[in-house]
Order: sequence, then structure tokens, then C-alpha cells
Amino acid sequence: MGVRRHPLFLYMDYTPPALCIRSIEPAETPGKVLVDMPSLWRESDAINPLEISKKTVDSIMSEPYSVPMCPPGWPNPPLIETE
Repeated sequence: MGVRRHPLFLYMDYTPPALCIRSIEPAETPGKVLVDMPSLWRESDAINPLEISKKTVDSIMSEPYSVPMCPPGWPNPPLIETE
């Protein structure tokens, strides 16, 4: 069994989002969430994610910012396992 690039990325360039949200988890503080948000310029600290308000997350995930969720394997193209 091996690993290869996902077929959708075989014939086109893959451009990862410059900033994305890897995970959003509930925080102990009411109304807050823990966000792991890496960028191409700075790796986030998954061990110590940012604690921000749910309202802030909703704001950055909608226009005009629209920070997306990170694709699988970010920042590299998604891989699929072959048998």
C-alpha cells in the first residue's frame, strides 16, 4: 500500500489557503472556543490554541474575511492511500 496525490490535484497546481482554521473546539469559558489557525507564514501552536469568542469565529468565517477550514494535509495537496 502506498500514498499518492489525490486525482483532482494531478493536473492542476495546488494553492493552499494562506490562512485557515484547522480546528474549533469548545472552551471551558462560556461563549468561547479554542481555535487552531495556522498560516503559510506562521505555524499555529496546536497544543495552545487561541481562546476567542464564538462571535469572532463567526465573523472571520464570513464575508469579507471568509477564513476557510484547512483542507486535509494542509498546506500540502491531499493524499489518498493506494492498495
